[in-house]
Amino acid sequence: MSAWQGDQDCVWRQNGVWNTDPNGTPHLLRPDHFAHVNGHQARFSQDYYRPFANRFAKAIREVDPDALIFIESTPERDSFEWGTDDAPRVVYAPHWYDAWILVFKKFSALMGIDSRRVRVVWLPSGIRRSFAAQLDSYKQQARGHLRGAPVHLGEIGIPFDIDGGRAYRTGDFSLQERALDRSLRAIEDNIMNTTIWNYTPDNDNARGDQWNGEDFSVFSRDQQRNPTDVSSGGRGLRAFLRPYPKATAGEPMRLSFEMNRRVFRYEFSHDPLVEAPTEVFVPRFQYPKGYRVRVSDGRWESDSANQLLRYWHTMERDSHTILITAR
Repeated sequence: MSAWQGDQDCVWRQNGVWNTDPNGTPHLLRPDHFAHVNGHQARFSQDYYRPFANRFAKAIREVDPDALIFIESTPERDSFEWGTDDAPRVVYAPHWYDAWILVFKKFSALMGIDSRRVRVVWLPSGIRRSFAAQLDSYKQQARGHLRGAPVHLGEIGIPFDIDGGRAYRTGDFSLQERALDRSLRAIEDNIMNTTIWNYTPDNDNARGDQWNGEDFSVFSRDQQRNPTDVSSGGRGLRAFLRPYPKATAGEPMRLSFEMNRRVFRYEFSHDPLVEAPTEVFVPRFQYPKGYRVRVSDGRWESDSANQLLRYWHTMERDSHTILITAR
């Protein structure tokens, strides 16, 4: 069957990559068609993706001139460069996963993979340093090659069907929580923006996310026992439903959340021109009995209806700290 619409011919045949002989037998005419561009070794990011992204940005901004354009490249980040002649107001949005659990669908607290150097890293402390360094490399890429573009990690997450889907039979998702927490701590160590992959409303134990054999959804119908409970059906909630700063009256400096103890700590330096308070999302799920707050200075208030903590700093200190613990 033809892959081309209607009576259209193969686009690669039209471009001289291959053709048929008088007997109808296909022959490859340009075996290096994809490997070389204008006489040099092709680099996907520069020679193919970059022109496409610029055309994409131009088309989008004809409709919405203020749109931010998310760009990314291959996982190898092959010499990706974004210069003054390229579209402005871009956001670098690479993907990153815990490679060990992604490939083998097994979790080990003692073993991880450094995707940059393609080597195994050992012990929780070494894994944490490695994961943080791997994500920091994206920030370095943005500073050095993408004109200082902000970084938003476009995908991070874990497969929930680890160990052959054992949690679906036992109801114990503690390994998944530990695995996801390990990844998200790397996000916090870098104070990086991210999007968790993914939420699939029709996920089930048999077919996962309903495509490609993947099962990454933080929600599943098969784990939903009480449809009236917003948390019912959630998977890995202790890990991904964590406190985070929604708005900061200055510059973030340090951020951490200890999942088992439910201890949140945030430090920032203030901007003297900002009068609005710093806002922290404090999920009710993590603190069903309430929480205690300690601040370095200033005052705070709790908005339980919106699961927010608002904090007004003073001007006497250069940096400010918010500490939240469970009651």
